[in-house]
Amino acid sequence: MFCGAGVPPAILDRSQADGLPVRLCFTKIFIFNALYSYGLMKRIALTGGIACGKSTLAGFLSELGCHVLDTDAVVHALEAPGGAAVAPIVAAFGPEMLAADGGVDRVRLGRVVFANEADRLRLQEIVHPLVRTELARQLSAPDKRPTVVIIPLLFEVGWDKDWDVVVCIVCAKAEQRRRLLARGLSEAEAQARVAAQLPLSEKARRANLVVMNDGDLPALQCAAARLMDQWVKKTT
Repeated sequence: MFCGAGVPPAILDRSQADGLPVRLCFTKIFIFNALYSYGLMKRIALTGGIACGKSTLAGFLSELGCHVLDTDAVVHALEAPGGAAVAPIVAAFGPEMLAADGGVDRVRLGRVVFANEADRLRLQEIVHPLVRTELARQLSAPDKRPTVVIIPLLFEVGWDKDWDVVVCIVCAKAEQRRRLLARGLSEAEAQARVAAQLPLSEKARRANLVVMNDGDLPALQCAAARLMDQWVKKTT
């Protein structure tokens, strides 16, 4: 894929990401040729900060032939009408968390759990075991394609083992804030959601590869093509 004359996102290996805390304010993005030595790339975890572009990057990877699983989609299904998480969430947080359609009122629940650390941890204790069970079921299905699993809280919940590679997508803090506000969150709500995750610099430090996403969609599409090119080479 031709990536154009613009400046594509950075793809850094772990050693190149060591200086990330002082570089998160980049408004332009640079490309580095990471050295790949991970063997067969079959199970890839994709993580990163909220509003950094995980789903968008995963969408590009899907278009290029990856099998993509999204833990947020699993959570949505669990909290939808008839989902396995509905009853325990309502039991833990009260009947007001039940939406008119019989699922979980995710907006109301989010306001509660992001305002109180104990409530957020209680929700994780309910939902995360259900997510892991469903994710294991989906991963057990035979598939020759590289499988990318979007896990926003990969490091926070200790799910960072047993992957061939961990990719972390990050962006500048100012850009992250702008995107969250554009979603309709208040300043306080945006800050609470960012605070509920590890700092971007820590996520980047613990990942194998880091994608800097302060640019436009063609630049991110270029990064996806570069990643896919490496994974296909490793799996063929």
